[in-house]
Formats: sequence, structure tokens, C-alpha cells
Amino acid sequence: MDKSQLDDQRNQYKTLIEQARAKAKEFEGKDMPPEVATQIDGLLGKADEVKARIQVGERILAGDQFLDQSKGLQAAQVGWRDAGPSEGLAHVDPKSWRELEVKSITIDPIYKIPISSVKTIRYLIPEAVQAKGYQPAFEAYCRKGLANLGPNDSKTLSAGADDAGGFLVPEDYHIELIKKIAASATIRPNARVVSTGREIAKWPKVHYTADDKYTSGVRFTWTGEAPATSTSHRVTDPVFGLYAIPVHTAMASMPLSNDLLEDSAFDVVGVSSDMLAEAFALGENDVFINGNGIGRPMGILAQIGTDGPAYVASGTAGALTADGLIDLAYALPAQYERNAKWYMSKATEKAVRKMKSGDNEYLWPVTSNVGNFGVNPRDLLGFPTVREEFVPAIAANSYPIIFGDLTGYLILDRVGFSIQRLSELYAETNITLLLARKRVGGQTIEPWRMKVQKVATS
Repeated sequence: MDKSQLDDQRNQYKTLIEQARAKAKEFEGKDMPPEVATQIDGLLGKADEVKARIQVGERILAGDQFLDQSKGLQAAQVGWRDAGPSEGLAHVDPKSWRELEVKSITIDPIYKIPISSVKTIRYLIPEAVQAKGYQPAFEAYCRKGLANLGPNDSKTLSAGADDAGGFLVPEDYHIELIKKIAASATIRPNARVVSTGREIAKWPKVHYTADDKYTSGVRFTWTGEAPATSTSHRVTDPVFGLYAIPVHTAMASMPLSNDLLEDSAFDVVGVSSDMLAEAFALGENDVFINGNGIGRPMGILAQIGTDGPAYVASGTAGALTADGLIDLAYALPAQYERNAKWYMSKATEKAVRKMKSGDNEYLWPVTSNVGNFGVNPRDLLGFPTVREEFVPAIAANSYPIIFGDLTGYLILDRVGFSIQRLSELYAETNITLLLARKRVGGQTIEPWRMKVQKVATS
């Protein structure tokens, strides 16, 4: 085989690799169909065959070149010779040398007593290694040996091998994932949560909206000793109804490369599971407030004007007012005040905090009344505030504040949050899939326990 034939085979190998790469790129970030994966495997298999022929040809060509050389050069290749001055040595910075003190204990052969001694080992870390930013792990290797290194050290020693000698000095890798802190999910901890074994749950109810004192239309009549008629004390029968709360399914999936799972220095599956759990906790919290009930739970704010809580106008078309907040607090019937709270975003709370009187004094005190050294209360008009970031922002006709007892909202759990690890389904694409799933329903069943502030004049 001559050089031109080798060049032709190299071009053939390059073409096959480029074709496989182009097909794989078409499905980057998407699920790859099995037939495409089979085509890519076929191209890579042909490329491996060409590569094997190239390697054989290179060895034959190298043998021909060796036979064509003079015997002196041949001897230099197969035997040892004295090196020239500084031959093969790169420039060595004196600071590249490291020293390691190793303590050892020996037994005196005569007196049979332990003798402690300290030996100093000097070793060189090449400048190329230092340029890569590695930290000295050679000390751990010297102290414990390769067999006794921890899993992280062993993985770093294996993954960090390179021509510069980086296997001796692994990178400074901190097993701490940098990410944001999630917002708080406040609805589930404050709502009424029950479980069900069916796809829909029904709750009986009494239709009565005349006032907030009685629970039904049943009343008695002062008839005296002798009723005027046999029906003079007859009351209107209470009208009963039924809540039907459906259960909805939510899913999320996260594909992970098998290479990432094998080579990562931290628990990728654990962190990914936490991310999926966070997405479900915050996602359901959002729909408990804003959900439209179509394929998902019915949110508190979506039921205003129908079967949901009544709203109280702020008194101004585009802002909150102190009078509107007072009206909202006093619109809630007294019997539901025990567990009442304000639910608003931090931005809305800031707007309320900045409300001032005509004397330019804050209506919601910024400092404590006890010499400015006491704790600043979070209560507003005597009720605690809860920061809920999924409540809408202040805008015309929006509902930025929910006030009341959230046990009037029912959360119906059918199947709790679960994660499946699917290793075989996408094995041919080198992917492991995490599939998260949950079944839950939600709906306001006691709207009289809550009131909502609407940014409007009326």
C-alpha cells in the first residue's frame, strides 16, 4: 500500500464521520428515531472498518520506511544510547518542585522500641500542569496509594489524564451546584388537603348566599300556644348541591446523557430529581391560584364571580389604597378571621408599605414603637402576611391580594409525586430518561372563607 492509497482511505473515513455527525445534528435536543440511530451506527461501523485498514497500511508503510534507512539509524531506534546534554528536558522553574514530608515508624532491632522519623520527598509538577490550574493530588496518592483513594479522587485521576501529566494533579472541582433559590409554595400548607382513590371526588354542599350569619335558609316561627295553621311554622327546605372535583395529571421528563451520569463528580440524578420536584411544587402552586380548570385544577382567582370568593374594590383604577385594604379586611365574616392571612407578592407588600398619610407618615409602621429596637411586625391590620409570588401584580382590574382562610380551598391528591428512571427506552441513543408524574385536583369549596382585592374603582 502506498501513500496515495492511504490518503484516499483517510478521505473516505472523514466523509463517513461527517455524514454520521450531520445526521446526529439533525436531532440534537430531540428524540432520535430508531431508524436514524441505525443509519448512524451503520456509518460509524463502516468508518471503523476503514480506520482499521488505515492503521494496517500505516504500519506497513512505516515498516517499508524503516527497511529503507541505514543500519545506523535503525540501531538508534531499536537500542539504547547515551542522551546528549539536557536532551528531552524542558525548562524547569525551581518553583515547580514540591516537597512532601512523610512520617514513618520503625522498630529498633536491638531495643525493640518504635522510632519515629520524617523523610522528605521532592517531586516535580511540570509547568504545563500548573498552567491547567490543577491542584496537587499527588500527596494523597503518595499517602494512600491508588487502591485506597476515595471515589472522587479516583474519578478525577482517571478523567484528568492528559499529555501534560494532569493525572497527577486533578482539577479543583467543588461538588456544589450553583443555582437560584426557588420561591415558596404557600397554598398547599394553608389549604385543606385530602386524598382520594378515584378520578373524581364529590362533596355535598348547601346552597345559601343570603347572608353570612346563617348556614342555610332554615328559620323558626313564633307561633304562640296555638299555631294559626298547620303549616305556619313550615320553612323552606334547604337546597342541597354537589361539588364534583376532577383529578388532573401532570408530567415532566428530563433526558440525561449516560456519559454525564457516568463521568459527573456529583449526584446528577439526585439533583435532577430535586429540580423536577421543585417544578411540580411551584407549578401546582401556580394553578391553585391562577388555574382555569381545563386539564388542570381550578384556581382561586379563576372562580371569582361564579363559585369563588367575592372581590372588594380598591377604590382606585390603577392602585391599592388604605381604604380598600380596610374594606377587604372587614368584608370577611368574623367567624373566619381566626386563620385569616394576607397573601400577596413582595412587590405588592412593598406598595402597601409605602402608603403614607397626609402628614407623610407611613400607615404601616416601618419601625417598632419600642424605641426602634423591637421587632418590626409583619402583621397588617392585625393579620399575618404571607409572601406568595404567584399572585398577580398590581395592575388595573387585577387581583393582587387574597385575604382570608385558605382551608376554603380543597386540594385533592390522587397519586403523589413520583419519578421513574427509564434506562432501556432510549438506550440506543445513550440516554437515560427521568419521568416525573403527579395526579392532583383543586377547587374552592368554601368561598365565604376568602375575599380578594380587585384594583378597580368598583
